[in-house]
Amino acid sequence: MKQKITKAINEIEDTELLEAVYTILEKQLEPIPELTQMHKKELDRRRANHLSGKSKSYSWEQVKKAAVKKKA
Repeated sequence: MKQKITKAINEIEDTELLEAVYTILEKQLEPIPELTQMHKKELDRRRANHLSGKSKSYSWEQVKKAAVKKKA
């Protein structure tokens, strides 16, 4: 697939199209930021609460129903 994309890009002369393709790819080229210690600690706290049953969790169906109900 990479070879096909590379070949297609090398053959394209349309600058606007190339800029659009680059804009899409640019997001993938950005490094993914690392979580801070504070964020990691918060995620650990939430996970512990979830696993111990201290926090409520919802199924995907429950979330969809609530969203539809709220929107109406």
